[in-house]
Amino acid sequence: MVRAIMIALGLALLLGCQDPGRSAGHAGDVLTIYGDIGTVDRGPSRGTMEPLFFANGIEFTAACVFSTASLNSLEQHTIRVGYPLGTEARRFSGPLLRDVLAIANPRGTHLTLTALDGYQRTISLDQAQAHDVILATHVDGVAVGVGGYGPIVLIWPRDTDPALAGMDDADWVWGLFAIESVTPDDI
Repeated sequence: MVRAIMIALGLALLLGCQDPGRSAGHAGDVLTIYGDIGTVDRGPSRGTMEPLFFANGIEFTAACVFSTASLNSLEQHTIRVGYPLGTEARRFSGPLLRDVLAIANPRGTHLTLTALDGYQRTISLDQAQAHDVILATHVDGVAVGVGGYGPIVLIWPRDTDPALAGMDDADWVWGLFAIESVTPDDI
């Protein structure tokens, strides 16, 4: 019950309820990249004042954050793919993961992705950068929202990239809101 309340409060903040303790420049952030990164534009997590981070055990001293507008301002790419596996193909669009990572400048060898429901998946940075993986903010031209796949869904080009043929959905993180740059010793 407490976890559900904290997640609900976190969703309210995520959806744009401005936290008076943060500058207006960070209102509306939907993606936080933290850990071993080279680009920082926000300070430390604030415990229970950021209940979504708190509920998922996410703590950091500094991070690089992205709003929907900043993600949409990057070059947009489209992947037509059946997701979830076995469904009719749809058009997912958003910036390439590697373009977003180029801004945050991760120094770790792996990325731990965290979804709103607490699902976490760790993938190698090399794998993420070797393929045209996108951080989809739209499906069939419509913005993905919380309650659907949003605010962001990680989409792999498994239907067009032969190296990903037969890939299951385990590394397809929907409701993505945080990425940690880690090394194997941190995992």
